[in-house]
Amino acid sequence: MAQKKNYSRYFIILEEDEKGYSLGVDKSASGYVKLENKNGKCKISYYVQNIKKQSSPYHMVLICNKKGTKDIIKIGEMNIDEYGRADICYEYPVDNIGNSEINADKISGAAIVKFIDSNIISVMSGFSTTDIPAWKSFSIIESKERKKEDIKEEKVNKTIFDKYEETIEEIKIKDSSSVNKDGDNKIKSVQEHKEKNLHSEIREKDKNIKESNEKDLDSEDREKGREIKEFNEKDLDNEDREKGKDIKEADEKDLDSEDKERDKDIEKPNEKNLEKTKKSIEKNEDKKRNKQNIPVGLEGKYFRSLVEDLDSVDNITDEIKNCIWYKIDAKNEDDMRNTCNYDKFMVLYNPMLGYYPYIKKHGHYILGYKCDISGNMKYLVYGIPGDKTKEEQPFKGKSGFVTWIENKENNLGYWLMFYDYKTNNILIPVK
Repeated sequence: MAQKKNYSRYFIILEEDEKGYSLGVDKSASGYVKLENKNGKCKISYYVQNIKKQSSPYHMVLICNKKGTKDIIKIGEMNIDEYGRADICYEYPVDNIGNSEINADKISGAAIVKFIDSNIISVMSGFSTTDIPAWKSFSIIESKERKKEDIKEEKVNKTIFDKYEETIEEIKIKDSSSVNKDGDNKIKSVQEHKEKNLHSEIREKDKNIKESNEKDLDSEDREKGREIKEFNEKDLDNEDREKGKDIKEADEKDLDSEDKERDKDIEKPNEKNLEKTKKSIEKNEDKKRNKQNIPVGLEGKYFRSLVEDLDSVDNITDEIKNCIWYKIDAKNEDDMRNTCNYDKFMVLYNPMLGYYPYIKKHGHYILGYKCDISGNMKYLVYGIPGDKTKEEQPFKGKSGFVTWIENKENNLGYWLMFYDYKTNNILIPVK
C-alpha cells in the first residue's frame, strides 16, 4: 500500500474588495495566505502589502465552507507597519484551527476584515474554490488562544519599522560612536605593533653594519693595532699610556660618527616605508570596519543579518557608488527554496525564483545593498550574470533588468534590477 502523504501546501491569493484602504491608486492592496499541513500541524502565514495603517485594527479570518461547515474563524489582529506591510505566522493542530475544533480541510477562503459595529467590512479576500459563498453572514468563532510559531520574525519587523522608531537616532549615534572607538583602538594597536617591528629591524641592521665595519678592517691594520696595544701595555710609561688612551677614544669617536651617518642614511628610507605602511594599514582597516558596519542603524543591522553567511564581492563595478555586493550561489533551484529563515528567503531568494533559467548558466547571482553617503540603506540591487545581448537579458528588460555593467575582473557582466523595498517598486535608472 502506498504511504499516505502527510504534507500539503497551498496558497490563497488575496484581492482588494473595498476601495480606500490601499496606499494609493498605483499601489493597490495585495497579499496571500499560505497553509502548510505537516505531521499533524497546520502552519498559517499571512502576508499583505500596500495597506494603509489605521487606528482601528485589521483582523485576519479564515472562511470555512466545506463539508457542511459555514463558519468564520477569527485568527487575530494584523499590525500594519509604516510601509503598508504585515507578515505574520501561526501554527495550530490540523484538527483544531484557531482552537475552534474545526479541521483545516474545511477552510475554503481567507480574508482581511474590519469589524465595525455588527458589520464585517472585507478589505481583502480570496478563495481556493471558484464557488464564492455569501460568507459575511457565517457565524464567527473567536480564537481563544494563539500559538505563534515565528515570534522572532514578527519582532524583527517591529524592531525595524515600529517599536524603536522614536529612539532610532539615539541608537544610531551610540552605534556610530562605538564603532569609531573600536576602530581607532584597533588601528592604534596595529600601528604600534608595526612600529616596534620596524624599529627592531632597523636596530638589527645597525648592529650588522657595525659588525661588518669591524670585520672589514684588513688584516694588516688589525695586526698593527694588536702590536701597538701590546707594546703600549708593557713598555710605555703613564704619559704614553694616557696618549694611547686619547688616540683610542679619538678612533672610536671617528668610527661612531661614521656609523651614525650610515645609520641615518638607512633610517631615512625606512621612515618613508614606515609611513607608507601606516597609511596602508589605516586604509585597509577603515575599509574593513566600514564594510562590516554598513548599512548603519537598526534597519542596516537587520539587512546585515540576512547576509552574514554570504561572501562579499569586491571589484564588481565603479559605476555604482556606496554599494556592497554579495554573491549568492544557486547551483540548482532547490537552493533558492530554503524557507528556514523566512526573512532571508523573502529578500534573497524569492524575488529571483522566476529568473532561475537565466541564473543556472553561471550558477550564481549577486545582491547589492545600495546606501547613501552616510551608510543608510536606500534600496536593493539584484544582478544576473550574462553578456550584453538580448538573449541573456532577463525577459528582454520587461521586468526591470535594463542596466548592464561589465565586471572589472573578467569579461562577464551583470544585468541589474534596482528595487525600492520600502515602496515595493522597481526603479528604472535615468541615463
